[in-house]
Amino acid sequence: MPRKNSDTKLVMKIAFIGAGHVSTALGLYFKNKGFEIQGYYSRNPKSAQKSAQLTGAHPYASPEKLINDSEMIWITTPDDQIENVVRHISNLPVPQKKDKLVVHASGVHSLSILNPLKEIGYQTACAHPLLAFSDAVSAQEKLNDVWFGIEESKEENPKLVDFFKKSGNKTVTIDSGKKIIYHAAACVLSNYLVTLLNASYQIFEKSGMPKDDIQKATRPLLQSVIDNLKNKNCKDALTGPIKRGDENTVRMHIESLSTFMPEMKELYTLMGEETRKMLQEEV
Repeated sequence: MPRKNSDTKLVMKIAFIGAGHVSTALGLYFKNKGFEIQGYYSRNPKSAQKSAQLTGAHPYASPEKLINDSEMIWITTPDDQIENVVRHISNLPVPQKKDKLVVHASGVHSLSILNPLKEIGYQTACAHPLLAFSDAVSAQEKLNDVWFGIEESKEENPKLVDFFKKSGNKTVTIDSGKKIIYHAAACVLSNYLVTLLNASYQIFEKSGMPKDDIQKATRPLLQSVIDNLKNKNCKDALTGPIKRGDENTVRMHIESLSTFMPEMKELYTLMGEETRKMLQEEV
């Protein structure tokens, strides 16, 4: 059973199968929250060693010893490897399975992918952090404010509840039958926002703005959009010609794109149509 320290907060030995940006950032963050990071296992030993070194943990040569030494085991491999990892764990000789909580951090896979482990005695859960992990060190600095997507379950797991109570992170419950569309929404926000920015940079460059200046010059504009969204819904945070009802400006934009960047016209038009729909929606 998990040990408790003098202030009755839950102390738990945490380990990771998979040693990339996500697991390293989580390890750094959970360590700062007072949890003990036991170690990392990866098919790439150098990755496990690097993550372990950063978090003051142990690199493991086998998942068997890692699981036996730990109480909470996070599976943070790429999504298409989780099923194989689960199959491998299910064949390992782990005597105290009922005391082990296995958590996968995938946004697309449901909790059911861990059913083979649940059936043989493990506790299981999924907890997807709503954050873009491009760099482990910078990501862990943002994790204080991150919400974790927790899949709806018939029974609340006390260990998981206590864990997030101590970490201080809020959680949002996801319908198990709609996990994939939840992940699609996260991808639209974190992936396609970058794609949209890249499209705007290309248009700025076509206007004659020096390429090397575009990102720096537009950063205050981007930050102002993010700031507007902090305390307003999307409709209220919106600015620009469609919000003002300036149809002539929109028409001029489309004509200009048709002349100079016809490949961008469809994207601009599509985003304009979605913007109009948003403005027509009732709050």
